[in-house]
Amino acid sequence: MARHYKVEQVATPIAELVYTELSEQPWFARYKATILMVLQALAWLSGVLPVMLADAPAWVIAVAGGVGTIVTVLVNRFTRDGVTPSMAPRLEQRAIIEEQKQAQPDLALPVYTGPISAA
Repeated sequence: MARHYKVEQVATPIAELVYTELSEQPWFARYKATILMVLQALAWLSGVLPVMLADAPAWVIAVAGGVGTIVTVLVNRFTRDGVTPSMAPRLEQRAIIEEQKQAQPDLALPVYTGPISAA
């Protein structure tokens, strides 16, 4: 399970940007995956209950669950993911790695690529 960080624990410019985004996004964006999983479970349950309680045909389970799965996949694919508190340390580490890559000098040997005069 992801650790949750407070602003005081990770106080860097990148972390501050993550927490600003976190505070400005709608509440459901942060919990999008959990909400979709609960709705998916309800879709399957809505297929199972009529079969168990009202003697509906068994194919109702597959139809309700299948429609719920398709809707869940489409909503997940075409909606933007939210920012979570655990992103701050990960993005900070990534920024440090990228900064170090750019700061390292090129260690390759120089190769002459100019014109040659051999005829």
